[in-house]
Amino acid sequence: MSTKFPKPWYRPARGVWYVTLDGKQYNLGPNEDEAFEQYHRLMSLPQERRLAGETVAEILDAFLEWCQANRAPRTYEWYRDRAQHFLDFAPRGLRVDQLKPYHLQRYIDAQTSWAPGNKRNACRAVQRALTWAVKQGYIERSPLAHFEKPPAGRRDQIVSEAEYAALLAATRDRTFRDVLTVAWETGARPQEVLRVEARHVDLRNSRWVFPPAEAKGGKLPRVIYLNPTARAITQRLMKAHPTGPLFRNTRGRPWTTMAVKCRFDTIKKNCGVRYCLYSLRHTWATNALRKGVDPITVSVLMGHSDTNMLARTYAHLTHDPAYLQQAAARVTA
Repeated sequence: MSTKFPKPWYRPARGVWYVTLDGKQYNLGPNEDEAFEQYHRLMSLPQERRLAGETVAEILDAFLEWCQANRAPRTYEWYRDRAQHFLDFAPRGLRVDQLKPYHLQRYIDAQTSWAPGNKRNACRAVQRALTWAVKQGYIERSPLAHFEKPPAGRRDQIVSEAEYAALLAATRDRTFRDVLTVAWETGARPQEVLRVEARHVDLRNSRWVFPPAEAKGGKLPRVIYLNPTARAITQRLMKAHPTGPLFRNTRGRPWTTMAVKCRFDTIKKNCGVRYCLYSLRHTWATNALRKGVDPITVSVLMGHSDTNMLARTYAHLTHDPAYLQQAAARVTA
């Protein structure tokens, strides 16, 4: 009776060869001949197998496997999207001992349309993976340990009614208009819009309910209330997608953070302004405060643990004379 051995296989999305041994995937690199050499070397080892080399791609793959097994799905997806985007930019086959801070700096400098916060998060994702690799013993030190991340910046972009109308007009397909509309109407976090499923929907009470394990912070449920517009979109998408994420692109694939960024890049060419989903959430909160909704209620609706976040993020209202004048007038009315 012959024994079957696992064979290397090619992953086009990464442009590298892999082999699965004992249920674990090993990155063999982009070159086919070298990949098979790595494969034979691995097969010659006894029980204890190590990473096939120490390329940046292998380290990131190992970190993502760990995230998938030990962290919430949303955390894994957050790191996966950013790690893959960096790998698509970095030199193929780059080893950890060749990785320098300028590789990461050139990467974020090339993202000219990204907000400072997006650049900072991209740096965090790559640095976190390398720090994890040091703790796990894969590498001795992280070459990016002292890399200075860009400042997070402030989310102070307010979208006017006219700008929002122009944003919708510049969006040709209904699938992305649904994303924009629900973000505008609910003030939900971008990741909440992209990850909501039919199982999270409570139509009787016109709301989405994320259990603590799937909510930011992981301690309390996250409840998002829907106005009639958001409810109608939710109900329609529930019929189209009874399982999995409700919001999907024209190809039927769930929207990802990177896909949304690319779409806003395209819209910028038509509108001349770079928007993001957080701008719509920020606008929703600003409008709620301006219309007299008390800060505690706004904090609850936005999913904040207390009002301190609201006070810090929306301090720009203290520089709005018209708003403050109206508020002062209501006190003595």
